[in-house]
Amino acid sequence: MQYPVQYITVEAPDGDVVGYVWADYTAGTLAWAQRRATGVHGHQLGQEWSAQVESVRAQGLPPAGGLTALARRAGTGPPVDASGADVVEELARAVTEADDHRLLAQLDHGNAQAWQELADAYAALTDDDRVVRWGGGEKNANGSIHVPFPIHSRPLWRVVTALWGVGAVTPEHRLSAGPDPTKPPRGRLRTADAVRAATLLAVGERISEGTVDEAVRSGLFDAMVRALLEHHATHTL
Repeated sequence: MQYPVQYITVEAPDGDVVGYVWADYTAGTLAWAQRRATGVHGHQLGQEWSAQVESVRAQGLPPAGGLTALARRAGTGPPVDASGADVVEELARAVTEADDHRLLAQLDHGNAQAWQELADAYAALTDDDRVVRWGGGEKNANGSIHVPFPIHSRPLWRVVTALWGVGAVTPEHRLSAGPDPTKPPRGRLRTADAVRAATLLAVGERISEGTVDEAVRSGLFDAMVRALLEHHATHTL
């Protein structure tokens, strides 16, 4: 066998790539690589395929036989050669146009009231509103230190709340899908990345306090809101 690794691509019924089953013949392993940027349905299918791979391994089939059997189930044709597992890992990290389109489809352009609320809330923000102050951090009488926590102004949190109304906060973007979006050094933030940023701010703040503060300081917050509003304005022309 010329290549030490072979893989098959697993797709959802709509053609979205869910992940890859791969075999390393040198190491004698058969494994599943979930594509990180998949949405809710793709992630669920990925869990099912992970279980199928585990089931085949439990049967004691050699990697080549297991991969061939799973290829028949996937209906994707024969395995593809790869120079190493890193090739499959790179494929699993890829973000596709289909991923972007899925996120853009979550935006509710028909809800004019929600978009107006986002525009009004953002326009009303002052420089002082953007400052996130921190409470806590004091040492209590028993010697323990109160964990610091962010204190957002009401106008700032009004903008964050408005992101839910326009559909920019969505479970279709999982925070573990890849690196957090960042403000581009020049030019406009891509709209799909603005949806990723909105989900990061609204959901990520609950997991890691200070996410909103960091986004405001880095400029990601402004880039995100502007990208969403500009996209909506273009969409409704």
